[in-house]
Amino acid sequence: MEFIGQRISILKKENEKSIVIISFIDKAKNKLLLLWLLLWSLSGLIIFINYFLITDPNTKTAIIVWMGFWAYFEYKIFYVYLWRKSGKEKIKIRDKKLLYKLDVSGKGKIKEYELDLIKNLRLVAADENSFAEILNSSYWMIADEKLTFDYKGKEIKLAYQLNNNDAKALLNLLIKELK
Repeated sequence: MEFIGQRISILKKENEKSIVIISFIDKAKNKLLLLWLLLWSLSGLIIFINYFLITDPNTKTAIIVWMGFWAYFEYKIFYVYLWRKSGKEKIKIRDKKLLYKLDVSGKGKIKEYELDLIKNLRLVAADENSFAEILNSSYWMIADEKLTFDYKGKEIKLAYQLNNNDAKALLNLLIKELK
């Protein structure tokens, strides 16, 4: 096994190259993320229990709407927590295909891309002063992809939150493999 950068490992087999990018982990921020998840869960539980004590129908409707938003964000923060604990991006190149899987706790869908149809593999252009860029690069998000390519008219992004040197090394490796 070979390593490029801090989070990227490469395994070469006879007719296959496997690249694994592990998620970025900061132990202090992960503890805060867990605390956020626990407190968010507790707040939802408290509101849900109080729903049955309320008699006003308008308040009950407002709580149902709030619980919908709460459930959505509960799912999102739980998914980010799992991603930080055991998330990986898996890229395999074999049989003239690039296979990509965003693996979270062993689960995820494999996407197939034919190598002949992959065009314009490049680094994602980032506007470092953009609010969206700052938000996407935060620890609390699964975003900030560093590589992209065009495939059948769509832009496909991968390589979450890599530093610039690792992203360039991965880009060079993938360009070499695609030729």
